[in-house]
Amino acid sequence: MAAAQDVAYVDHPLLAPDFIERRLYQIRLAGAARDDHTLVCLPTGLGKTTVSLLVTAERLHDVGGTSLFLAPTKPLVQQHADFYREALSIPDDEIVVFTGEVSPDDRAELWESARVVIATPQVVENDLVGNRISLRDVTHLTFDECHRATGDYAYVYIAERYHEDAADPLVTGMSASPGGEEEAILEVCENLGIREVEVMTEEDADVDEYTHDTDVRWERIDLPEEILEIRDALNEVISDRLEKLKSLGVTKATSPDVSQKQLNGMRAELQKMMNNDQSEGYKGMSTHAEVMKLRRAVELVETQSVESVRRYFERQRNAARSSGASKASQRMVSEPKVREAMRKAESFDALHPKFSKTRILLAETLGIDEGERVIVFTESRDTAEALVDFLSASFSVHKFVGQGDKEGSDGMTQKEQQETLDAFRNGEFEVLVSTSVAEEGLDVPEVDLVLFYEPVPTAIRSIQRKGRTGRQDEGKVIVLLAEDTRDEAYFWISRRREQEMEDELRSLKGVASEVESELDDSQRSLGDFDGAGDGDGSNGDREDRLEGALADYGEEAEAKVE
Repeated sequence: MAAAQDVAYVDHPLLAPDFIERRLYQIRLAGAARDDHTLVCLPTGLGKTTVSLLVTAERLHDVGGTSLFLAPTKPLVQQHADFYREALSIPDDEIVVFTGEVSPDDRAELWESARVVIATPQVVENDLVGNRISLRDVTHLTFDECHRATGDYAYVYIAERYHEDAADPLVTGMSASPGGEEEAILEVCENLGIREVEVMTEEDADVDEYTHDTDVRWERIDLPEEILEIRDALNEVISDRLEKLKSLGVTKATSPDVSQKQLNGMRAELQKMMNNDQSEGYKGMSTHAEVMKLRRAVELVETQSVESVRRYFERQRNAARSSGASKASQRMVSEPKVREAMRKAESFDALHPKFSKTRILLAETLGIDEGERVIVFTESRDTAEALVDFLSASFSVHKFVGQGDKEGSDGMTQKEQQETLDAFRNGEFEVLVSTSVAEEGLDVPEVDLVLFYEPVPTAIRSIQRKGRTGRQDEGKVIVLLAEDTRDEAYFWISRRREQEMEDELRSLKGVASEVESELDDSQRSLGDFDGAGDGDGSNGDREDRLEGALADYGEEAEAKVE
């Protein structure tokens, strides 16, 4: 990367001077996104938000109206609002935040005077349904982490209303990981009314200088006999309950490692029986619920910690004692083998081996290698809290979890989340132990190590986690795997899907014009976007667009065009 004194900045009437670094790939993407409804695919950490910002500045300057930016979580909304207020040369009070913490009446009033609204999608959906706001004058709508635009997620409804209501609509979808198959990417595009797909990978020359290699390795963990005994006792009960479901004819599988897909199939068959008013269906559904609870306990003891399964059992005991308790909870906690597993968990006073391995790896990174920051990701909030307690004896550690209470575990308020991220960014502590809330897009500072306490079985989440490192320098990712547990299955599933996604993005990049043609054919009902879609997708059109974009942002017209 060029030295600081050689950095060039984007010059635009609505951008703060000497703030947005001029990166050719971002300007190329912004030029495309300015001209049509566009999906922007760019690796994590390379400035997708900046691309959207450039388009927003151009639209507000040339067309006017309001810009709406949607992000899936409150911390992301606040982060984007802070960035926009720094980057745009418009009054801060014209850049407003819409979350559930702002009353509906206040949102309706703020909407009228705002030039930029940054919001969670659920709030905007509610305001549209309640007729508190209108999208008519929204001239740029950004969907952050747009791979969420499936099913009944709020993005889908908002996009439909936007294309119907806006006088001059323009959509930008942003994601580092839009989906592992072409069909999934097409579904997102169709749901958002997107007609162009712009993909840049780390292999592109424009991007390469801003990326660094990430070393990924996995550490295999052997579970002690005491933990295996807890697991085996629970698995015996699972097999017994599956035998009962087998007798109802809804499954042939009785192995405790039955897949989630098979369990979903059993549930569907039981639902059919219930719909036919067969009493066996109701009993079977209760047994199925018990299996699901037991599988969760097995997952916790195998892949998380004995402490997390102890807390889980305690919540199940409390649930079984409460009024209106489910038969599944009552039956599970009274089962002799489950009670035996509970007793073994209570008496287990050693560490889960993942805890000690985590401490060793952190000591290597922060001590021997003189690193400064580490993020530890875990699926379980209980495990996050237990890890913070354990690691605090050796390191400066804070947790980062979602809001509200979940199964009796305290969450964090939005203010607490923001203060924690600010402190981590400022170097006030070394280790952030986080659940999935920090995976998507949060402006977490560059870290020396991302530690997966367990693998995750989805490519999107794995890519998001890895994107927390390797931004400014070589990054390192370590995945802990408990031998002969679902950790291994999840690891290989994620590895395969991630490779499929990378291959799909490369393929999508190579056939972008064909994909765009397919999207165009399926979306003619949306009407033609003014001034868009006139080219034939040729390289000449792309070069003209790039040169125009560079000129619009005050750059040299003779800039090098790939």
